[in-house]
Amino acid sequence: MTHAVPEGDDISSEALAPSEAPPKATSATAAESPAAPSGGAGGFVGDLARSASGSPSDAAGLARLASTGFMKAMSGFAKGSLEQAATAARQISEGAPVTQVIDQQIESARHSAASFMGLEDAAGRRIIKGTSRKELRARGTALINQSWNAAVQPKDQHPAFSRILDEITHDEARVIRFLAACGSQPVVDVRTKTPFGVGSERVAGGISMICEMSGCLYPERDHVYFANLNRLGLLRFSEEPVADFRRYSLIECQPRCMEAMAKTNKATTVYRSIYLSLFGYQFADMCFEMEGYDAGGWKDNDRGDRIIGKGIPELKVKHH
Repeated sequence: MTHAVPEGDDISSEALAPSEAPPKATSATAAESPAAPSGGAGGFVGDLARSASGSPSDAAGLARLASTGFMKAMSGFAKGSLEQAATAARQISEGAPVTQVIDQQIESARHSAASFMGLEDAAGRRIIKGTSRKELRARGTALINQSWNAAVQPKDQHPAFSRILDEITHDEARVIRFLAACGSQPVVDVRTKTPFGVGSERVAGGISMICEMSGCLYPERDHVYFANLNRLGLLRFSEEPVADFRRYSLIECQPRCMEAMAKTNKATTVYRSIYLSLFGYQFADMCFEMEGYDAGGWKDNDRGDRIIGKGIPELKVKHH
């Protein structure tokens, strides 16, 4: 790399090399030298460091290198912006939705900025620090060495609680609090009715009243909420029904269940349940105010039954 020397600066050959004058760059030498990549590790900072390795040591030379690198980066952003604007204009003229085109261009600009700053790789994957085998092994060893210390290992507070709060919605928080207060809730699957269940097909699954009872803003998104809570280890699906089968009658008369049963000539319902895991109960107790919360009256499931005689016989357990 050659640099122009400003007028008035007296830089002798001895200042550049103590033993001999610097050779003049020729076209053959420039052709034989491999060009340094403009991208790669470090982005703009890496380019500046590679350029500074062969630059003069005076402050003016370093300032010129920094300004040159900055102008290259800004020109690259400007060129990319013009190209994105031209692409957006062409897509809109071809009839593409304006909102979709704008969202695509915003995502493209975000990816370009993240790649330039070294936060994403060329494939758009986020670069996470500290995930090498050596670093993970060091962290795991530190956990084992500190496991005896109760001060760094709280009994009731799990380190994942803070991250879970960032990964759930407001409605999902209501679902967790409701299940923590009311316990296991009935869920119904609608299936086609066949002899002995052979060849039966599911028409609709996971119909419940959990989101309606917990006061969710969007109860129709209950399957999405349940899937995310199950992913986080807070909620569990069970094939076992709740103890009181009469609780399923309220679900079977709901519009969703009635519409599913009307889709087939013969339909039957399968009783299942949804409940919080032990980790979910600990999370709800730590993160939500449960005292005085009665789930809108659904917490008390007493039907006022009057049992005559011995009542329901207790299950006999055989000990082998």
